[in-house]
Amino acid sequence: MAESLKGHHLLGAQLLAEAEELSEKIVGWRREFHQFPELAFEENVTASRVAQVLETLPGMTVHRSFGVATAVLAVLGEDLPGPALMLRCGMDALALDEETGLPFASCIPGIMHACGHDGHMAALLGAAILLSDRREELKRPVLFLFQPAEEGRAGAKALVAAGLFERFSIGLVLGIYFRPHLPFGVLSLRPGTMTALSDRIHIEIEGTGGHAASPHTAIDTVTIGAHLLLAIQNVVSREIDPQETVVISFGQIEAGDAYNVIPKEAHLWGTLRAFKREVRDHVQERLEAMIPLLARAYRASAHVEYARNYPSVENDPEKTAVLFERAKVFFGDDAVDVMDRPVLSGEDFSFYGDQAPTVFMFLGTGAEFDVNHPKNDVPEEILPLASAWQAFLALTF
Repeated sequence: MAESLKGHHLLGAQLLAEAEELSEKIVGWRREFHQFPELAFEENVTASRVAQVLETLPGMTVHRSFGVATAVLAVLGEDLPGPALMLRCGMDALALDEETGLPFASCIPGIMHACGHDGHMAALLGAAILLSDRREELKRPVLFLFQPAEEGRAGAKALVAAGLFERFSIGLVLGIYFRPHLPFGVLSLRPGTMTALSDRIHIEIEGTGGHAASPHTAIDTVTIGAHLLLAIQNVVSREIDPQETVVISFGQIEAGDAYNVIPKEAHLWGTLRAFKREVRDHVQERLEAMIPLLARAYRASAHVEYARNYPSVENDPEKTAVLFERAKVFFGDDAVDVMDRPVLSGEDFSFYGDQAPTVFMFLGTGAEFDVNHPKNDVPEEILPLASAWQAFLALTF
């Protein structure tokens, strides 16, 4: 055991040194991806650039458009005995106007890599180079997945449905995510539930339009929408055990085209996050029953479209325990954090857990602004560290 630990310590240090030598390349890729972001299922330029880099690496077999037109997969050690280890990152950006002021800020109005996928891709490319250079040391195939459509469009689900796990005989999936507000370089994870289930809610309200000066001649969908929003929060606070976790937030409301016209229609889009399916089931049932009745009480009609989007990410306890031991060797005991509770974020990484053991982990960036914020920026010093860590896992897990 002592010899093994000593060897792993040495390997970790060597990989980190090699990653630092690649730092200029890795940072360059990150800036390129950041400058030209693309939305879910539209990652055409991004996918081409990723494939271009991977195709130059010795021992790498690249697969384009498996299951999804913009998906990029690459296999190293294809002839080795399986099952394969898959390292996964997301590719898509968010519909957001960037406010970072970076010299390489997004060139595409209304689209930004606010979730760190630009950094995730660059770090995984760095890991691919490190492992290509050490391909003779691999004991199993390693699959690099650059996944489209993580941001709410369930690209992972589409890949699973296309037979990803059967085609490539995948036995373990690892995912890394840069998380602001965690100290820089600290790895944070937990066994079991890691993230919340994440659902989408759309409410359509139909009333009667009219002049703002004569509200009595109209059925005001905006006012009705406000009543519905408050009633929904009442379900959360008064029908769910306070010791359970559930949150409903509405981030998009559309109604009308003029300030002095009462609109005929209003639309509300939101999300539910919870950890227990029975909590979600109760809330969904209540919303679908309550909202049409409340709208009718105000002389309007309303329809609820409730979509069960992402399940919870579940970290395999046995594999997570092994990963903790590897992390203590690579990062040091003080830089490995056991989360006391899961986070309310949603992740389509969850769909892989139905097919094979998975471990999803956070790597702290110490950044000021949270993900999905127009000023969120990935500190580039974290990229070589993430590359070396993923390569380390592929060689030692």
